Amino acid sequence: MPAPRKPKVDNGARQRLIESTAKIMRDEGYAAATSRRVAAEAGVKQALVYYYFPTMDDLFVEVLRAGAEVSLKRMREALTDEEPLHTLWTMNSDLRLTGLNTEFMALANHRKAIRAELKSYAERVRDIETAAVTVALRARGLDLEQYPPVAVSMLIAQTARSLCNESAVGVTLGHDELRRLMEHQLSMLTATPHEA
Repeated sequence: MPAPRKPKVDNGARQRLIESTAKIMRDEGYAAATSRRVAAEAGVKQALVYYYFPTMDDLFVEVLRAGAEVSLKRMREALTDEEPLHTLWTMNSDLRLTGLNTEFMALANHRKAIRAELKSYAERVRDIETAAVTVALRARGLDLEQYPPVAVSMLIAQTARSLCNESAVGVTLGHDELRRLMEHQLSMLTATPHEA
């Protein structure tokens, strides 16, 4: 009796499933990313979703990891810029970059595996942001006790993300004023000693 044939594996299918899941989550939210919908978007049979990912949580974790690695690399490069505080503000103000993160935050409320992965990613992001802010503040001779780098980085990132989250639901009252205030504060923090 001949051995059973293994299914023909489409090497690009796994990556298409990851990319399709991310697209659906960004465009319609995590609840829309069902195995059937993801398979249709990727152009594969639904069974292939479970061939590569035993559960949907496994797929969501892979989407998070893939996006995290790209984001961390981009962040490391961007934050070596001459103005890392402004770069941190700009990166966290981009709704395209923060939208998927918002979906993972919502998903993490219901899924322990996602929560653990998101925590790990968030801590890595915080470390990179804090290191960049530390270098920038030291270069300007600022007192790190008075301006704790982790607090400054959190203030910049969280304010920008909050504006994105509100904008996503149509709330914009006070946004222009807060942006101007933040940009003024960032300019003060990044001014060279003779400019201050």
